[in-house]
Amino acid sequence: MSVQITCSFKEMGEQEPAIPCAEGGKKKLGRYSGGNLNVEGFGHKNWVVLAYIIPDRPIAEYLGEGITQQQLVEGCVEFLNQPPTKRARKPKYGKLSCDSFYFLEDKISVSLIIDQRNSKYFWGRGNNKQSMGKKYSKRGRPSKRQPRR
Repeated sequence: MSVQITCSFKEMGEQEPAIPCAEGGKKKLGRYSGGNLNVEGFGHKNWVVLAYIIPDRPIAEYLGEGITQQQLVEGCVEFLNQPPTKRARKPKYGKLSCDSFYFLEDKISVSLIIDQRNSKYFWGRGNNKQSMGKKYSKRGRPSKRQPRR
C-alpha cells in the first residue's frame, strides 16, 4: 500500500538549528551530511542529506487514521520524488530515499539518500570518497616526501 502524502521541506539557515538564521537571511531545504555513513555507494553514487519534512496536515491526524510512521515517511518521500510538472522528467531534488527518520512535534527529521553530489537546494556538498585520504597533490603527482629507510 503506497500512499502519496503531500508535504514539503522546512527551510533552514546554514547553521540551524544550532544558530538561528538572521531575519532575511538565505535559507535552503537541508544540508549534506559530512560523515562517513554505512550507505551503499556512499561517496560514489549516493550521498546523505539531513532535512526536516512537514506534512500538509498535522502528524497526529495521519497516525489517527491508521497510517504507520514508516508509511507516512515513505509517502512524503514518494511525493517529493515526483517531477514538478508534467513536462519535467527528473525530480526537482534528485532521486530521494529514506535512510532514517525521527518524529518531532510538528515535523519529521529525516536522513535522505540522494543521487546528486551538489544540489542548489541543500547547504554544502557531498564528500567524494575517492579523493578522501589521497596521497597525491592536486596535479596528480606523488608528494616529494620520500619514505625513511
